[in-house]
Order: sequence, then structure tokens, then C-alpha cells
Amino acid sequence: MVILQLTIRFLLVLTIPVLYVLYIGLMLCALLILLAGILRTFGIEQIQMSIWQGIELPAVLSIPISLAVSILLVICSLYVRRSIRYCIVRIRI
Repeated sequence: MVILQLTIRFLLVLTIPVLYVLYIGLMLCALLILLAGILRTFGIEQIQMSIWQGIELPAVLSIPISLAVSILLVICSLYVRRSIRYCIVRIRI
């Protein structure tokens, strides 16, 4: 039983850095998507947003679509943060 608990704690210690990198990456991507949507709306043509191959998103819809995608990424990152907290609590027990 002790070996099983030590193995679980060891695996949880290994998952915390992976989840932390995922959390930071999701938050960074959410901020970059918002910034790209705002810049594209105000006329920077180098930023391209397309739904499928050859179907461009109109510049007027850049902010709402980027906001929706950013909200989805933030929601996912909140679940990842919850998993990090679970791992930390589980290691301390």
C-alpha cells in the first residue's frame, strides 16, 4: 500500500510541470488571439484569419470571433488550474 501511494505521488509530481506549461500556454494564446483580433480589425493586413482553406473571415468579425476563442481557452485553462491544485493537494496528503 505504501508503494502504491509513493508511486501515485511520484506521478503527480511529474504531471505538475506539464500542466503548468499547458496552463501558461493557454493563457498566452488567449491574450495573443485577442491582440490579433484587435489589430486585424484596425487594418493590419499581415494578420490573416480564415475559417477553412480559402475562406477568409471578414475584418468586422475579427474581434467577436477572437473573443469567443479566447473565452474558450480561458475556460480550458481554468480546468487545467483546477487539476494543478488537485495534484498539489493530493501530494500533500
